[in-house]
Amino acid sequence: MAEKGLMILSLVSIVRCKEYREEAVEKAVRDALKLTGGIDDLLKKGTDVLLKPNVLSAKPPERAVTTHPVFVKAVVKIFSEKGFRVMVGDSSGGAIAGVSQTEKALKVSGIYDAVLEAGGEVINFDKTGTLPVNINGTTYHISKPVVEAPIVVSLPKFKTHSATLYTGAVKNMYGCIPGLKKAHYHRVFPNPNAFSAALGDIFQACRVDLAVMDGVIGMEGNGPAAGNPRRVGIVMASRDSVALDTVASYIMGFNPAKIPHIAECSKRGLGVGRLNEITVIGEKPENVRPENFQLPSNELLTRLPSFLGRRVLRLLVARPRVNPRECTGCRVCVDNCPVKVIRMKRGYPEIDYRGCIECLCCHELCPKGAVELKYDNPVLDFLMRFKRKSR
Repeated sequence: MAEKGLMILSLVSIVRCKEYREEAVEKAVRDALKLTGGIDDLLKKGTDVLLKPNVLSAKPPERAVTTHPVFVKAVVKIFSEKGFRVMVGDSSGGAIAGVSQTEKALKVSGIYDAVLEAGGEVINFDKTGTLPVNINGTTYHISKPVVEAPIVVSLPKFKTHSATLYTGAVKNMYGCIPGLKKAHYHRVFPNPNAFSAALGDIFQACRVDLAVMDGVIGMEGNGPAAGNPRRVGIVMASRDSVALDTVASYIMGFNPAKIPHIAECSKRGLGVGRLNEITVIGEKPENVRPENFQLPSNELLTRLPSFLGRRVLRLLVARPRVNPRECTGCRVCVDNCPVKVIRMKRGYPEIDYRGCIECLCCHELCPKGAVELKYDNPVLDFLMRFKRKSR
């Protein structure tokens, strides 16, 4: 990373974009890239580029779960015009009855058709095989096209995340772990600090050259799948994914230093994670911040003093609870639990909290949003729900 120079790495652009009209999105992406120096210099590395959007699950674009197809199409077009061969790929979260949902997610999200229309190639990471990459003594099995691509671009969505608080350019690269191998790493790295270190490793292994964020309509609340769409009206770009995430999380209302994977990547020199070391060009972060943007339930923990004991903190953690009124008994949560502590009982999933690692995969992957987050403290749970409804 150092060879690119901190001056370039700490530059983040913000451009306004109010709607997903193709002309408007393409102009905003072009402007955002131009402000950060353009992409011509990337041709020195090669002509193959791998774009990695967020294709979390099979949801239509209006749900704001995935990077919008119009946004992806614009980036494909811009790179194609410069003479790049453009590949677009991802591996979605989880499986249903043991079957990967990536192909379905690419099509339902509209990304599959958008990429083909723009002249790009669609890649399903679940079908391409992996290559081992050793980072800090741990071997990660990364999708082969990502490892082999000379240029890698992260195309994240502006979203919150119930477990990691924020998801963006860095965490987007977790999708380069194909299929159910994602559950394996959740199991191997069961606590927030260990998982944040793993996210840093995977990001480092993917060698991301550029990040361009879809913030036209983002997601607030308990993302990355069960939150609410929220118009933000921005496009962001940077050669430094960590810096982009730092600014984007600040726009949401977070203290970026409290986002574990941002802090981890910053500490390891994978990018700049301190606002005072980042140059923002275009719009000012304060001028594009959505009013009363709803943060995930567990954000409360970032505002608590560290001296509080484990028993006290336990009462302040929002944990997954199955709402039987919404549950269809599809078993997605059962099949995708990394530590296998969810069992079907009387037709509904039941969570054994003694073994739960609180990765919140069940909450993230439930197709019906039936796995809700609730506090163990009933008074706190009521107050937080009332607060969200009053906004």
